Amino acid sequence: MEEKEKWIDLESENQRLRARLEAMEQELKIRKQRARFRLLRFFAQTYATKPLYHSVSKLVDQLADRNVERDTVKDVLYAALRRLTRLGAITMLIALAPLSMAVLQTYYLKKQNEKYDIQNKRIEQQTYLQEAERRSSLVFLFDNVLNKIDEELRSNPSTRDLSPQLIGRIAALSKALKPYRFLEGDTITSQMSSPERGQVLLSLLASKLSQNTYDQIFLLSDFSYATLQSVNLDGMYLRNINLSNAVLQSVSLTGADLRHANLEGAEITDAHVQWTGMRAKAAYFDFANFYKARVTDCDFGGCSFEYTNFSQARLEKVAFQRASFIQAKFEDVAADSLDFSEAVFLKTVFSLQQSPETGSPDFKFDDIQTDTASFNQITQLPLKIQPQLDTTQRELLIQLDSFYIDGQRRPFVVADSVELFRVKR
Repeated sequence: MEEKEKWIDLESENQRLRARLEAMEQELKIRKQRARFRLLRFFAQTYATKPLYHSVSKLVDQLADRNVERDTVKDVLYAALRRLTRLGAITMLIALAPLSMAVLQTYYLKKQNEKYDIQNKRIEQQTYLQEAERRSSLVFLFDNVLNKIDEELRSNPSTRDLSPQLIGRIAALSKALKPYRFLEGDTITSQMSSPERGQVLLSLLASKLSQNTYDQIFLLSDFSYATLQSVNLDGMYLRNINLSNAVLQSVSLTGADLRHANLEGAEITDAHVQWTGMRAKAAYFDFANFYKARVTDCDFGGCSFEYTNFSQARLEKVAFQRASFIQAKFEDVAADSLDFSEAVFLKTVFSLQQSPETGSPDFKFDDIQTDTASFNQITQLPLKIQPQLDTTQRELLIQLDSFYIDGQRRPFVVADSVELFRVKR
């Protein structure tokens, strides 16, 4: 009996809860309908504009009665302008919605591309760092070669010669130390270089080897793209060395022998020789190749430049005072300030790159000695002040040996005479 009463109570409670739930659902439905009605009424008022309808109806009635009031016309105009303004604003918002989405999409795509660029830059940096790490692994081979050099010099201290096997290992090491780009600060260097090749070269020069050994090493080895910064190369034997695309900064070359050296594309900054005073000794650049080299803030006073090639080189603030130029080439060079005071010129060729941005170069030819062929080349330059040849002051007569080959390809030598004249200040 008690269980039956409990069952009846539960059934009645269930019915009450069900009725309450239905009432709540009905109320929620009514609220949704009211919200929809308010939204529809908003759009209806916006587009239909009830005030406009009433004002127009009133105007029509007054026209029928032929009694139009001024306030009625004002109400019609105001309602019409209000309707047009609302429609224009809503239409503009609707039109700007896809444009705004496109602008936001473009903005986020740009940000995404920037992230990709940063990621690619880091990947590139990581690649170059891995390459630099691989180069650094050759330092062990470098140390082994230096130990072998020390051993051979100890066993043969008088001649300072190295064995052909060791010379071959040095040449192989120089070629293995290939140039690469490395990280400076937070950026990768723009130009490739090989500081390790510069270290190998300095170690060889410090060993004071014989000239015969240096000739063999420079003939077989590759020191292109080497980096030499703030080093003293005074009196060093560098004949026939390959320093193409090398970087030479703040280098002293007093008395250095760079005859037949290949400096093509090299970047030379603040290189100098001591050409005045008691310890003055010029450097030799005979038959050297400066093709497309960049020479800046250098002093080569008193040096010898026989058959030297400066074609298409860039020369900025370079001093050649008292230097000797015999059949040198300055063809198609880019230069701004060069000092050739008291220099000697024999059969030297001059021509400048034509650039509308650069004005007349500042060349000094004070008190030079030249032959007529070189002087004609100098007068073709667009100088601010043209030098004048003083034919009355014949300085000296130089005998040159010129090499020729006849029709049967047999070489013979002919003595050639060149007269030098002084140029007026």
